[in-house]
Amino acid sequence: MFERGELVSIRELEGGVAHDRFLKNAVQLRVKALKDLTLEEVKVVAMAIGGRLVDFKIDDATVWTVAVTPLPGFNIVFCMQKYSPEFEDTMEVLFSRKAVELGIPAEDASEWAILYLNAMIYAVRRVLKKDVERISHYL
Repeated sequence: MFERGELVSIRELEGGVAHDRFLKNAVQLRVKALKDLTLEEVKVVAMAIGGRLVDFKIDDATVWTVAVTPLPGFNIVFCMQKYSPEFEDTMEVLFSRKAVELGIPAEDASEWAILYLNAMIYAVRRVLKKDVERISHYL
């Protein structure tokens, strides 16, 4: 569905260097609620937030990838990376190169990404009815 060259990191968007650490920290907080989902569960959660499970891998550690499209031509791609037990599991968030062309600043792109991750966690709790670890009063 996506080619690696079509996707960029937050660092390539306007103001991206400043928002890189912010996004990584926010994503890492949310990984613990999403990392143990099965592919079938991820598919249900993706559909619940208006996204889709896609066939895209960064490397052999990618266990699933969900894409959402907040604006026509602008995709946010979430890649769950399982590195345990050697390293901490993580999630890579990539954006369609079109975001650069559209002039979407990193601040907005990172906020959208976090909001979609929050929506995924809400779907895990409310659609899948799974009790996952809380990361805040609301999440």
